[in-house]
Amino acid sequence: METVVFLPGLLAPPAGFRSLRENLEGFRCLELAPHATPAEALEAWRGEVPPGAHVVAFAEAGWAGAQLAAQSQARSLTLLSPVLRVDAALRARLRALEQALGRGPEAFVTAAKPWLFGPVLLEHGQEAMAAWAEGLREEELGRWLRALPELPDGRRALRLLRCPVLVVIGAEDVFTPSRYAQEAVEWVPEQRAMRVSLEATGHLAPWENPGEALAVLAAFLDDAEGFLQGPPAWHDGPDELPVL
Repeated sequence: METVVFLPGLLAPPAGFRSLRENLEGFRCLELAPHATPAEALEAWRGEVPPGAHVVAFAEAGWAGAQLAAQSQARSLTLLSPVLRVDAALRARLRALEQALGRGPEAFVTAAKPWLFGPVLLEHGQEAMAAWAEGLREEELGRWLRALPELPDGRRALRLLRCPVLVVIGAEDVFTPSRYAQEAVEWVPEQRAMRVSLEATGHLAPWENPGEALAVLAAFLDDAEGFLQGPPAWHDGPDELPVL
């Protein structure tokens, strides 16, 4: 049985990838523990990603995930809302969030919501966002906010990949907009990458639209090469409720 390794970014909800893990059929799923900084995550995860696994990484975990996928000769790599480098725009957003955190965790949550969530959750998902906020830790957030602006450019690691790559982005992600995803696609050799947008979702797209996220990921893992040839009918049913 093939293995799927999930790498969470620090802002992933407390439940992590549980919804994807429990509903992804035919694979052995392994979720690693999140870390406050990308460098710590890379060091901790280096011996935990088995050779030939499918790697799925969210946000800044994609920085480590791309390197680990290359080193472990991964079967595939999926990047969710990827952060592989930090430009002036993202650095400014991080600075604003750091200033908000200086006024306390509640101020951070208030400032972060419009950056991180799409319109559906902002209007109807107060309980889901409250559950997400409960998983945040002030000390870890501070370290994350200090470390991320100094993140080395991780796009070059994509050049080392020999596996298919799926990049999933929220259509209304303002924290890491679509150009971050397109950059990742363009850095993968031999046009072996594809970008998919999840409608009406923000930075936490896999949790805001779990039904479509699962359908896209399952279709890619089942036949990555076929997936890259064109958009399959991966989701015909209604969207599910958020799983934060």
